[in-house]
Amino acid sequence: MSDTERQAALAAVRGAQAAAAAAAVTSTTAETVRPPPPPPPAGAPPPSGSGAAAHELAAETVRPAALPKGLAAAAAHDATADTVRPPAPPTGSAESAADEQPAEVDPLVGTTVAGAYHVIRLLGEGGMGRVYETHHIRIPGKRFALKTLHPELAQQATVLARFQREAEAAASIRSPHVVEIFDVNRLSDGRPCIIAEYLDGKGLDELLAGSGGRLPAGAAVRIAREVCDGIAAAHAAGIVHRDIKPENIFLTGDPACPTVKVLDFGISKTSAPSTLTRTGMVLGTPAYMAPEQAKGEEIDPRADIYAVGAVLYHALTGKRPFERSDPTAVLLAVMTEEPPPLRSLNPEIPPGLEAVVQRAMAKQREGRHGSMSELASELAPYEEAAAPGPPSARASLARASVVLGRPYALSHAFGLPGSASSEAYLTRQMVFLAVSLGLGWLGAGLVSCLAGFARAASSDAAALSGQGATLLTLGILCALFGVGLLGGFYVFRRVWRDDARMSALAPRLTTPVVIALVAYGSASLLVRLVEAVLLQRAIGIAWPVWDALLFLISVLAAGAAALFQWRGQRR
Repeated sequence: MSDTERQAALAAVRGAQAAAAAAAVTSTTAETVRPPPPPPPAGAPPPSGSGAAAHELAAETVRPAALPKGLAAAAAHDATADTVRPPAPPTGSAESAADEQPAEVDPLVGTTVAGAYHVIRLLGEGGMGRVYETHHIRIPGKRFALKTLHPELAQQATVLARFQREAEAAASIRSPHVVEIFDVNRLSDGRPCIIAEYLDGKGLDELLAGSGGRLPAGAAVRIAREVCDGIAAAHAAGIVHRDIKPENIFLTGDPACPTVKVLDFGISKTSAPSTLTRTGMVLGTPAYMAPEQAKGEEIDPRADIYAVGAVLYHALTGKRPFERSDPTAVLLAVMTEEPPPLRSLNPEIPPGLEAVVQRAMAKQREGRHGSMSELASELAPYEEAAAPGPPSARASLARASVVLGRPYALSHAFGLPGSASSEAYLTRQMVFLAVSLGLGWLGAGLVSCLAGFARAASSDAAALSGQGATLLTLGILCALFGVGLLGGFYVFRRVWRDDARMSALAPRLTTPVVIALVAYGSASLLVRLVEAVLLQRAIGIAWPVWDALLFLISVLAAGAAALFQWRGQRR
């Protein structure tokens, strides 16, 4: 990418961030805190007069530090998506804790909400609100999670609308891998609250942090496939999540084989028109954001496919796809750079699994999987291969669907096992063959075309002199050799090692070349038929323009095939 294009991309990022920051509501509101008066010394009379009153009425205004300019995108996201974290544990010794003021008791704990949900304890707190454990007062042993907004945010229309959006989106999805919403109600002070299923476990981010940053391939793939199932149900309901990340993937149930739950649909995009999400706004987490989402363009379910691929990349390698110092640099890298190959960070990753993740994270959405179900099917063999003991019924069904869908068409055509490694090898051979045939077609076609024009322009229709034909052939071959050398160098440096990009490049090269050769051969046979049956003379010698027309017909056929492919990818 040139410096001009890089500057233009950076300007697009900053413009989109500015729009997002203007549209989103940040949580940097000033907070007024009134400190309690210090206790009077022993034996001293109680304070009186204006001095005591002034002390009691004095208030300290605490303003959060202004965010750096580079964190505008992160601030916009914090205002919409809520990552709940447990409250910080107390610090210090017992003696110092005894001297400090007692911690403020949460006023919601111990109360009953909507006449049915008794609030037991605070589970966690985030930038948007708090989550509590509640028990149903009429159904013993039934626990729920209650999520509500901070009081200062409950007065802001945009935050309220997104809170309502989260409840509606999650409630409309029927999947065991999406957190279930049971009720939407209000607290006694008017704040809205969501009653959801109680989840006992940990987030994927906590699991990664406690396991050295990455997971075994089988475990990571199993988690990713369950995320695919949950997001596929959301897509079926017309909902694009737009913020899939480890913090929004919760693992509950048996720690040895947990169930995945997808959380936080606060910035999801629905099929219904809305002013909360519009083109030009950058919402989401930059590290897992699709390039078109980073640019503020219109998105579709393939943006979630990229995010699942990015999460799987992180789980397999222990690193985010793009590690940068600030969100602006991350957004720019998402749009303009390729992440390091997975096997360069973790050589234990199977080559086929690397190819699946690379395809899911393709820069162009047309190069990604068509649906979450397709991604889950391609991941299925790696979950089954890594699982000990007999394969599960789910993995067996997924493997059958892979065979029926025939994603390994080349491998099956040559009688090889259907695997990503054999498919990648055959794809590279096909690209090499297509390029060789294409260069040969161009060389021979250009020589015959130019020779035909030269003979047609001269008074003598005979063939060119030996010296002229040799010079013409050498000139064309040298030109094609230079073009082929430059193109081959670019492909080797940028595409050859990337299985996903090679898979996308193969049909783009092979189809036009095959169509051109078929068109040239068919037109040549037609000319020979006309010569032998109708005219009974060699028109190729009598009228040299035929040589040029045959090549031009093949060029037009190749161009039409390439255009058809391009239009199909744009749809």
